[in-house]
Amino acid sequence: MHHVTPVGSVVVAVDVDAPVEPVLAAAAALAASTRRPLHVVNATGVGIVPWTAPMLQRQEAKLRELRDRLATLGEMSVTSCTALESPAAAIVRASADAELVVIGSGRLGRLAGEVLGATTHQVAMHSRCPVLVVPDGLDLPEHGPVVVGVDTGEHSRPAIGLAFAEASRRSAPLVAVHAWWLEHPGAFDDASRWAGGEHPAYDAEELSVSEMMAGWAEKYPDVVVRTEILRGEPVPVIREVARSAQLLVVGSRGSGGFVGLLLGGVSSRLLHGSPCPVLVVPSAARPALEPAQPTSRVSTPA
Repeated sequence: MHHVTPVGSVVVAVDVDAPVEPVLAAAAALAASTRRPLHVVNATGVGIVPWTAPMLQRQEAKLRELRDRLATLGEMSVTSCTALESPAAAIVRASADAELVVIGSGRLGRLAGEVLGATTHQVAMHSRCPVLVVPDGLDLPEHGPVVVGVDTGEHSRPAIGLAFAEASRRSAPLVAVHAWWLEHPGAFDDASRWAGGEHPAYDAEELSVSEMMAGWAEKYPDVVVRTEILRGEPVPVIREVARSAQLLVVGSRGSGGFVGLLLGGVSSRLLHGSPCPVLVVPSAARPALEPAQPTSRVSTPA
């Protein structure tokens, strides 16, 4: 059964039997602050034993209770649906019309064979809109900078734009971090090229990052920006900088739908043990999340 997702909504993925409060709080806050509808997706999974009518009625009752509670958290419309399909498929499908998806970093769904976090990774890599991944077991940070991981590929540009928009919306500074790697000189290398502790390649990296950041400061003059270009492996470097952050923004080469998954990519690895929520932005992301203008929208029944 397929359901209609309200256009431009914030979609939050839930398990009504074990809702994760920080995930719900983050989704409600985003929907309220951007004046967008909140759409709750409860995906049951497809098990060996078929879902009976009484079982689905109990699911719907729990979902209604959750929906009513979320509606008290801000001025926003709240809709919901129960999808009889795998959590990843249901959420990726909803992302086609959503502005943003919010999901926890742990396991969703009730399938016994589902690997911890597998749903989260599939959604983050395949979603057609940005995905906010909220770490399990951590309080949502309210202070600190927005950190964006920058590389020199075109897929990084949407992430940079959304990072600026989020920093502006949160009245937070922005830290752009770029990690690069070059081995220290070996026996046959010219050690003088490392004079002062940096290789001349650093200048080329700095220029590339400057080109990627060009134009955004003019669009968001209220955002204070600091750029850090650090030699090291991207995952530990970015994770260390993000320790004091309220949000980490990274780009993904995922192309949307169930194609193009890059298992083991930087953004995928950063979802493990992140010290703050991670906003994964696909390379073909739509424009930055801005307050919605009043329009007529298709919506699911409440």
